[in-house]
Amino acid sequence: VVGRLAGVASVEQFGAVAVIPAAMAALTGLPIVAALAFPLAFLFFAVPVGDFLTPILMDYTADATVLALQWTGIPVYREGLHFMVPTGRWSVVEACSGLRYLIASVALGVLFAYLQFRTLKYRLAFIALSMVVPIVANWVRAYMIVMIGHLSSNKLAAGADHLIYGWVFFGIVMALLFWFGARWREPAPVAAADRGARAGAGGRAGAAALAENERAAGSAEQDPHPHPKLGRIVTAAVAALVLALAARPLAGALLDATEPVAVGDTLRQAIGAQPAAAPDTPEASLFRWTPGYADATESVHALARAGEHPVEAHVYYYARQHEGKEMIHAQHTVQKLADPQWPVRSHTTRDTGWGKAEELRIGHPGRELLVWHWYQIGGRATASAYEAKGLTALSLLGGQGDHSLAAVLATPIEGTGAEGLSQARQALQAIGDKLAPAAARLSRGETAAR
Repeated sequence: VVGRLAGVASVEQFGAVAVIPAAMAALTGLPIVAALAFPLAFLFFAVPVGDFLTPILMDYTADATVLALQWTGIPVYREGLHFMVPTGRWSVVEACSGLRYLIASVALGVLFAYLQFRTLKYRLAFIALSMVVPIVANWVRAYMIVMIGHLSSNKLAAGADHLIYGWVFFGIVMALLFWFGARWREPAPVAAADRGARAGAGGRAGAAALAENERAAGSAEQDPHPHPKLGRIVTAAVAALVLALAARPLAGALLDATEPVAVGDTLRQAIGAQPAAAPDTPEASLFRWTPGYADATESVHALARAGEHPVEAHVYYYARQHEGKEMIHAQHTVQKLADPQWPVRSHTTRDTGWGKAEELRIGHPGRELLVWHWYQIGGRATASAYEAKGLTALSLLGGQGDHSLAAVLATPIEGTGAEGLSQARQALQAIGDKLAPAAARLSRGETAAR
């Protein structure tokens, strides 16, 4: 229910997989579940998670590739996730992040560690290795592809062979990882009799302890855990069935209880919206950019001014966020990281008077925008998509509805120095101070100031 209300598919999917060990616990008891803990836990690798790591891994891949090229002595110019060498232009796209390397390596590494090692220390060490190796290997792969393309004047590693090199390289890396794991020996276990002999004088105390353990083990074998009673099984089954049948209708009812409100006039009045710039003006050409939001209940695009500085406001209002119509969705991004027209040059978080906002600097020198982006849910502002998901679920469970807004402010950066960047931030701050209180009221479902 929480995953459904928050619009987080992975939470629902983890719940679906958790049905299997939960059912076994209800039907057979916890001792059997404990004995089967690893295979039951391994089922959770069926849930497709990890997309949140993509932008982080893309940044690291670009950093490592550019650094390696510089060490090699090849001149390189970088803009965000795009960089140029004398023979051509390269970009780090989502497929280059190495996330698929990482997920596959961790899943196989966990299985190999469980089968190969006995102690938790060695298992965790190998799992950590299976996380680090694919990340570093992906950096090496990216560097090698750029070098192959550069040295062959882009005749190689520029088409399908780009992918084939990656597959072959990953196979080699995984083979080396498992070869190392197979040769990595942990100390042999000490026999119980030897431990007892060393623990007591002359071995008598150790022998007595060993005999006692053997008697206890024998009595445990003669007295197995009884099967759960039929009443307990029926109760658990009925409760699970009721929850399974009620989960989606309950979540749907809470979503449908939200009454959408009109936001356009309120937001335009709050920021003092100006007439749109003429299409042929330089100002209009700077704003030929829009955030990547879709399927909003209502969208507002307005031009405002902070002194002489133009600021374009984009606000997307969502209510009754059924599946595929959520504000925070995999397809919704303020700016795609690998966009060649508006590359992300820097990305950080800033404190404002109303909360934290995500700050992006996008574009090319001489044609740059400074962008602030945040969410408003239940009267609260946040720059974190995860916090916004949690606030949405809490608001729905509290009966306040899922009124949610994604606010984006953009303004041109005039000049290339620190002064131009400072002026752009002041302009965004001035318009944000006007916009945020109105957005907070609307995110509570209020249509007028109290």
